[in-house]
Amino acid sequence: MNLGRIALALAMDKPKGLASVASRGKWYSGTSDGTAIDVTYRSMHEALCDLESLVLMYGNFYNDGRSTNLGVPKINVSIDVDGVTYPLFFDNGNSHKTLPLGARTITDEIRISIKKGTRFFVRTHVLLNTGEKHPTGLTVIGAQNPGEGLMEGDATAGTFTSQNNNPKYAYAPLVILGEPAHRVNFKTVGFCGSSSSTGAGHTNTRVDNFPVGEVGFMQIGALRAGWGYVTAGQNGQKASDFVQLIKRTNQLQMLKNCDLVIVQYSSNDLADSSTTFEVLKENILKIHQVYWNMGIPTAQVTVNPRTTSTDGWTTLQNQTPINANFAPGANSARGKFNAWVMNNNDGIVGIDCNKGWESSPDSGLWAVDPTRTSDGIHPNNNGHGFVAADAVQDYLLAF
Repeated sequence: MNLGRIALALAMDKPKGLASVASRGKWYSGTSDGTAIDVTYRSMHEALCDLESLVLMYGNFYNDGRSTNLGVPKINVSIDVDGVTYPLFFDNGNSHKTLPLGARTITDEIRISIKKGTRFFVRTHVLLNTGEKHPTGLTVIGAQNPGEGLMEGDATAGTFTSQNNNPKYAYAPLVILGEPAHRVNFKTVGFCGSSSSTGAGHTNTRVDNFPVGEVGFMQIGALRAGWGYVTAGQNGQKASDFVQLIKRTNQLQMLKNCDLVIVQYSSNDLADSSTTFEVLKENILKIHQVYWNMGIPTAQVTVNPRTTSTDGWTTLQNQTPINANFAPGANSARGKFNAWVMNNNDGIVGIDCNKGWESSPDSGLWAVDPTRTSDGIHPNNNGHGFVAADAVQDYLLAF
């Protein structure tokens, strides 16, 4: 059975030819607390190219496609561009949309010209029954992204004055699509992986001059290369999870029009000491095959070290790999995987991010001075922002 062909045959409702044209779309990784049942979130985004239209994608699921503990939200949406608020519609003119469990939807396309670098806002009003929860993904950070935040009730029109300027997990678009003004000069890349591919470990600090939040080494590399991007990573997921068809359908919908997909899966698999290099290799190949069957080229990043530390990862001698898979040397499962990736075997094209993470080739230890991790699992600001981001940027510029 060819799972890639099955995935390609899934019902895809996004208009053909649209690209991811704005920053800070985000996969849903959690749920609200059950008290936010009539609230409007206002999120900041930046146009990554000159564009001529916008389409916003939403859903009612989280993490690996599950809808456990979610309610059935009714949403309505508007955008603020250059001080003007434009209502968006669904299904050829409906102002509101009810999302059943597991549903995915898009807004009607709005024809609007926005210049590259323009910051605009999306207002998303969500209405639920008492005690129900909605999915959350993006963090709105009002203090650092002035104008972001939340208001009780339907605040999709009129003046928006945030009632909470602290970071808050929000209901916002999965991805912001649109028609680039010069499509031939603009490419988009999809990021398929676990939490590190979403920027986990990077604090809410500004990178270059982009809006704060939701960026890691992959997003930073794309932004600096002038590419659009789609963040479809799933916290805690393994490659072995993705190969299960039901857990990837929404990711494929988000990524299907990308010019390239970069896969990051591997670390969580090897954290399970029973996972061998051969098993990981088989599952990674299945992931790439899915995208190849959709006509999308792929690349694979190397797997980072994974260690414990007794001094906050400030020295090498006090780090210990978490299991034999992450042991130093070329013969560990991690060493074999990275060599396989970088030798371009089986059609896999590698991006070596370990030059920004590892103290020396195959040491199995995070680099120090400055530190590259704060938890031994994910890169920190230095790990996301140094050589790893450059490796992604260089690959995209040469693509």
